[in-house]
Amino acid sequence: MESKETVITSLHELLGDSAIGNNPILRLIAGIVFMHEQDYNEALTHTNAGGTMELHALNVQIFIKMHRSDYAEKQLRIMQQADEDHTLTQLANAWLNLAVGGSKIQEAYLIFQDFSEKNQMTSPILNGKAVCCMHMGNFDEAETLLLEALNKDTKDSETLANLVVCSLHLGKPSTRYLSQLKISHPDHMLVGRAASAEEIFDRAVQTVA
Repeated sequence: MESKETVITSLHELLGDSAIGNNPILRLIAGIVFMHEQDYNEALTHTNAGGTMELHALNVQIFIKMHRSDYAEKQLRIMQQADEDHTLTQLANAWLNLAVGGSKIQEAYLIFQDFSEKNQMTSPILNGKAVCCMHMGNFDEAETLLLEALNKDTKDSETLANLVVCSLHLGKPSTRYLSQLKISHPDHMLVGRAASAEEIFDRAVQTVA
């Protein structure tokens, strides 16, 4: 298996090729890779020009991760002008509503609910509904949805991370899900936060001792 560095180097070489560097599928792949690496500025270098619904939807995700819902909303407006009923437009709308929070959470839930009624239930849809439920304080319903998502994919990082959070709110053990997340996705943000918390706790214990 190629190393992450090798893949990124190869990707840069392809993007620098004048013959294919502006290919929308290649730019989409680059955006996804760099977003995963949390190099959002580099991701936007390749996606911000848009050109396809997929690229605009990815831009919405990137801007949300950068906590720039204002820019995400501009991308959503472009998508709505192109095709308001497009699946990606509806998904992007739900993502933005979740990021904005407040009264928008209910709107996001209804979008995911509509998806679940019209399409086969997938992990992203189940997770979307579950996150909405958690925001609204419906942790029992969220747990049910997340366990259904876990049955579909036992290694999905977002399902495991959301189950950790949901279990904590329900007062249930979350160790199983956190352990699985550490094994499957050691670089996940929640794993890093848990490790930092453990270090702080250990230092505190040593201080008291």
